[in-house]
Amino acid sequence: MNQVRRMKWTDRDRRGAILVLAAVFMTVMLAFVAFAVDMSYMSLTKTQLQAAADASALAGAMELSAIDDPATVRTNALAAIRSVAALHRSGNQPAVSIETSDVTFGKMVWNSGSQTFSYNWGESNTPYNIVKVRADRDAVSGGADDRLPLLFAPALGHTKATIGAEAVASFQPRDIMVVLDFSASMNDDSCFGRIGTLGRSYIESNLLTMWRELGSPVYGNLTFTPAYAVLKGVAASGTIPHIDVTYKRKSVDVVSTINLTQVKLQFSSSSDTQTFTGLSAKTGTFAGTGSKAGKDITAVWVKSGTNGSMSSGSLGEQFTISATTIKTALGLNGTYPYAGGSWSDYISKVQASSGGIYDAGYRDMYGYMTWIEYMQMNYPSNANSADLWKTSEQPIGVLKDGVTEFINYLTTIEAEDHVGLSIYTHTNSAGAILEHALSTNLTQIKTTTQQRQAGHYTGNTNISAGMAVARQEIEAHARPRAFRMMVVMTDGLPNLPSNSTDGTAAVITEANAAKASKIKILAISLGVGADTSLMQQIADITGGVHYNVPGGSSIDSVRIRLQEVFRQIASSRPLKLIKGS
Repeated sequence: MNQVRRMKWTDRDRRGAILVLAAVFMTVMLAFVAFAVDMSYMSLTKTQLQAAADASALAGAMELSAIDDPATVRTNALAAIRSVAALHRSGNQPAVSIETSDVTFGKMVWNSGSQTFSYNWGESNTPYNIVKVRADRDAVSGGADDRLPLLFAPALGHTKATIGAEAVASFQPRDIMVVLDFSASMNDDSCFGRIGTLGRSYIESNLLTMWRELGSPVYGNLTFTPAYAVLKGVAASGTIPHIDVTYKRKSVDVVSTINLTQVKLQFSSSSDTQTFTGLSAKTGTFAGTGSKAGKDITAVWVKSGTNGSMSSGSLGEQFTISATTIKTALGLNGTYPYAGGSWSDYISKVQASSGGIYDAGYRDMYGYMTWIEYMQMNYPSNANSADLWKTSEQPIGVLKDGVTEFINYLTTIEAEDHVGLSIYTHTNSAGAILEHALSTNLTQIKTTTQQRQAGHYTGNTNISAGMAVARQEIEAHARPRAFRMMVVMTDGLPNLPSNSTDGTAAVITEANAAKASKIKILAISLGVGADTSLMQQIADITGGVHYNVPGGSSIDSVRIRLQEVFRQIASSRPLKLIKGS
């Protein structure tokens, strides 16, 4: 009986023990729930502070400038940081407050030895290109306790928590390959063929500028303004006159020191002639008439004074029209100044019945204007006409101005950008040349560009080759975390590796290769002949931008637009969080 009673008490005791354990367990569970809620609240606030720090750091980085005074930069950046931070909530507060001490400025520098970026913090490390922002809920902020109030932890003796987040932002350093078109067409806007588009006044005044940029050289008796050749006769002696014959192909101007008696013109052959008699003046202009009208003159006999015996048939002094006599008349029997071309070839091109010189109305007219046209159209390469890079060839001149603007801006902002230069087309097997590898030596890019001329190496347009050389350089030498960029400029249509069709396909292939290597292409179409659709396509493939600088307007307007494009490219620096969420 007592044993049974003891067993009943044991059951009751057990039930009581379970209730006690349950109460303890519930208390522990509530503590864990409270802890979990507060931890979640703290985590949410931490995330909010990180978002505020990230956005504020990026806003501050946008204000960094190597041009403005460092104090001004700090003021502007701090204002931007605070403005953006105030838009973010943190826990129980509707806005994040950033103190001056929470912001640190510095300079990020590439260490070529270690192949890493180093970060130099402090206001003395200018120009600033990096900023660090800390968003805090700490014990003392502005003289007040700004820690995060907890919801359940006070029951355990913890009322508030210190939470913070940090972000570092900078303009992302760029590895930029500049790919430039130096094909022969890059001098089209300084040749006679553009008179209809740009006007005669501009073309001819620019040719004058080019001659002066060559040092105003003197060859023979040429003048800048084209003039007909003047064949000079024997010196005057007694009743033997001195005679000048100005050859104009279908007519001649004759001037004698004694009155003219007779002038005979020969056309296509010795039997194809016309004679003018009964003359009495010292001058006259003579051309075929009747059935002889419009015929080219090949020889002239001028009878004046007592010079009749100077030729058979008593015809007077004979003037034969040939490349040799024209060359002598122009005083061009000396050595031609450049490796490509010759004075005889120049004369032949001026006499041609087609081409830019003919179309401009300067057939048979000799002078430095037509000579520079001759060099640009026939011998544009540096190997043939070594000094043309010194001149204002167009549109290559405005391209050089644009590159200069680009490099000057990058130099001024000291943004740790590396720049290289690829030029196409080249006579090597690659079809393009890496003029300069990626480096911080920006001056060499500007100098080399200035010292190249239209058709510098060869006249064709191998856009894909220039892109390939640039891509390979970026793949081999781009820095970690640097933004990869290629600036591709052309004024025409690809006609290599073999033809325009293959050339276009090769450009698309290269654009896809660039995309695979995370290279963004910024494409520039220059002038009326550029394939704008192709340039737009390669920009789209890589997520880049296409800039169209159309021709058909004044060179000054093209220059302004191209400089604007290069400035825009130079200043469009991508922002990047180096440390943050």
